[in-house]
Amino acid sequence: MRIDRIVKQARQHVEKRALIFAKNYKDDSVIYTMASGAGYGAAYMQSICIFMEMQWINYASIHSGEYFHGPFEITDAEIPFITQVSVGSTRPLDERALSFLNRYAKRVEVLDAKDLGLSTIDSSVVDHFNHSLFNNVYPVYNQAFAAEREHPLKTRRYMWKVEY
Repeated sequence: MRIDRIVKQARQHVEKRALIFAKNYKDDSVIYTMASGAGYGAAYMQSICIFMEMQWINYASIHSGEYFHGPFEITDAEIPFITQVSVGSTRPLDERALSFLNRYAKRVEVLDAKDLGLSTIDSSVVDHFNHSLFNNVYPVYNQAFAAEREHPLKTRRYMWKVEY
């Protein structure tokens, strides 16, 4: 299947970047992810399941289309962002937000679906594959991040330990 090949190549493409990201962001107490369209689900999952649940970092996912409705005010040179740039109908939203970040932020990790090979999928259906790509690229970052922080992804304070 074409998406499987794209994901495999994308994971290989980000391996070195993920290690650099882990070193540069390991001590941050807050990180934001920005995304749109079908890819937003991957940003949301990264936010609540990895950074909050597994790494205990304050984290929020911001929809690129909502960024200029208030969240852009938290942008500065020191605030870290992971920005997903989708391929398809919501790409202009992501590009607009990334353009602003490139002017006012200094700590931005960009995951561009086009650079990761997703643009080879037919434009009439490509929107539906953004989530699959991003959701399968994040684990490369997550493993590097957990190792660099010496905080395994399985570490929990409450989950499976106390009644809730």
